[in-house]
Amino acid sequence: MTISKIHILLIEDNETDAILVQNDLQLAMGDQISIVHAERLGTAFELIRQHSFDLILSDLTLPDSDGISTITRLREKAPSIPIAVLSFRDDEKLAIKTISAGAQDYLVKGSLTEGVLARVIRYSIERKRIEESSRKVQRQFQTIFEKAPLGIALINLQTGKYYNVNPKFAAIVGRNVDELLSLTQPDIIHQDDLSSYRDDMRRIVDQQLHDSKIIKRILRPDESIIWIEMSIVLFEMVGDMETCYVCMIEDITERKRLIENLRHLTTHLQDIREEERTRIGREIHDVLGGTLTVLKMDLDWLSKKISAEPMHERITSLYRLTGEAIETARRVSVNLRPNVLDHLGLYGAIEWLIREFEQRTNIKCSLESMVPNFSFFDKHHETSIFRIIQEAFINITRHSNATKVDVELLEENDSLAIIIKDNGVGITESQMLNPGSFGIIGMNERMQQLGGKLEIHGSPREGSHVTLRIPLTEIELIEESVE
Repeated sequence: MTISKIHILLIEDNETDAILVQNDLQLAMGDQISIVHAERLGTAFELIRQHSFDLILSDLTLPDSDGISTITRLREKAPSIPIAVLSFRDDEKLAIKTISAGAQDYLVKGSLTEGVLARVIRYSIERKRIEESSRKVQRQFQTIFEKAPLGIALINLQTGKYYNVNPKFAAIVGRNVDELLSLTQPDIIHQDDLSSYRDDMRRIVDQQLHDSKIIKRILRPDESIIWIEMSIVLFEMVGDMETCYVCMIEDITERKRLIENLRHLTTHLQDIREEERTRIGREIHDVLGGTLTVLKMDLDWLSKKISAEPMHERITSLYRLTGEAIETARRVSVNLRPNVLDHLGLYGAIEWLIREFEQRTNIKCSLESMVPNFSFFDKHHETSIFRIIQEAFINITRHSNATKVDVELLEENDSLAIIIKDNGVGITESQMLNPGSFGIIGMNERMQQLGGKLEIHGSPREGSHVTLRIPLTEIELIEESVE
């Protein structure tokens, strides 16, 4: 394996000392090194500009420089080249000062053994190898940084100032890189999201969350607004011990638009389904129920006119079957659209649902309410709440093995809370996250349309708790009249 030569710059104004050092270097490393000699610091600067050196050996006292300033000036002109000081003084304090100024080693003239010189040169080789490896990694990182499909920026955690920004980041936020480097992250956040952005960043710092995602709006210079998802990763200290973070952004405006369109479509389909259920329920109740009622009345009349057996028994049997059919039609009609929701409102419908559930399942059920009189400004929302509660009762019947259910309605802060608790086996996390749990998925979708929140949790000891939180802005609280 061929080893490239090590290029050494020797700065020494004493000709005798220079010859001795060169001889010692040749004895130590032979043909592995090449030496260029300069007698003045100014000449050395010219050589540094013209050539590439792996090591600088310099005397401290030169015609145009003296003492520690020699090292300081060399370090300014050649920040990446290792420097070893040559001095006739075996002075520990001076050695410490030169190393503090940026030198890598302190060598005493007259004590330059083959081992000492070999150590200094080996250090030079190792340093150069590490620096070359570091430059290679830096180039690779810079390429990835520049070409990444995500917007990436390095940002000061305290001030929000940008340290570095890749072109994709600048393109997403509608600015150029140089412009962003003169701004801060809060400068581009939409005004309505600025407070929540600061709260999120404070939470990330306080809880030391090293990998977090937040979604905010960005205001572009052309006044257009986009939604971005920001991945926040706390990073190392930079400069004057300032904490920073890596911010990776992705434009999710189109995704948000599609989700919103899907939500509107879901709402529209639910409204159509409710309208169809209402129409079918009315048809069953008015037409089929009416026809069956007339048929039952005629069978009752026939049973009184015909007493001979077996005809009388057959008519009586048909009379009973017709009564059962009427009851089935009534139950189907009520399940499709309970009239009580239209006549008595949501609270009355909840009371009816609880009584009907208790009668049908023999599960003891109670209702406690601090807000018995309320209604929704949008009547479709009352239907959504009723369907969510109805689905919760269906899940209790199918899965809970409960013997008792408690329903509470209360006002909490700026929301109405409806809490359904049972004493059953408790819903599990896998059941809640199961993609086939369409009932829970439907409950969540309906709550999102209301701008509310659905919370479900359970344990074997406490059963299941389902909590609906609906903003009071959607609700009209009706004061009871006092006469």
